[in-house]
Amino acid sequence: MCCVVGGHHSAHPTYPMPSNTSIYEVFEHQKADLLIHLLNASSGFGQMVVFARKLDVVHELTSILNRAGVVAQSLHANKKVELRERALKEYHEGKTQVLVMTEGVARNVDFSAVKNMLNYDIPELKQDYLARVELTQQAGGETLTLVETQNLQAVHKFEEVLGFELPRKTAEGFTYATQPMNTKPPRKKGGVAKGIRSRPLQNKKPKYKSKGRGK
Repeated sequence: MCCVVGGHHSAHPTYPMPSNTSIYEVFEHQKADLLIHLLNASSGFGQMVVFARKLDVVHELTSILNRAGVVAQSLHANKKVELRERALKEYHEGKTQVLVMTEGVARNVDFSAVKNMLNYDIPELKQDYLARVELTQQAGGETLTLVETQNLQAVHKFEEVLGFELPRKTAEGFTYATQPMNTKPPRKKGGVAKGIRSRPLQNKKPKYKSKGRGK
């Protein structure tokens, strides 16, 4: 049986489109900024579990979030079991706002009490994505996905696999870049490279307060 998604024919089976999922298109260099903006918005998501494909992204994003005032911890296979268990415990106790983890370790975690999830990258497996959507739907939350504006072809392919087109959203109050950041620094006359300054994080002041602090 063939279905049509976004004008493309697909041989994959069709799944009913859930109402609690959406994607945000953003240039790669603004992904962390957009996540922080969503967390700090007036209608913010409170606690959230974030999934990333690569371990270095998990480390970098966790560091960026903490520097921005968001209480975040990482979870991955290289972390000792007791530290993983402590990170999960502190998240469920409300001491941690964001738990950033790799796709692999996520498959061995119980998310039954998690309300909001965010895919920092397009998930590797359709089953992972649909399971997250179902869990957040049962909890009355949302599953969001950040997709790079430079890589929309991958989004279309993923939609074909899912069997439905994912709703697009834009974050109110967020200043979207109109073009990607240069990956190569411009050169001055004489061949001396001029470094690129990273963009400052937006909305650094968090509105989240952990349950177990401040007493």
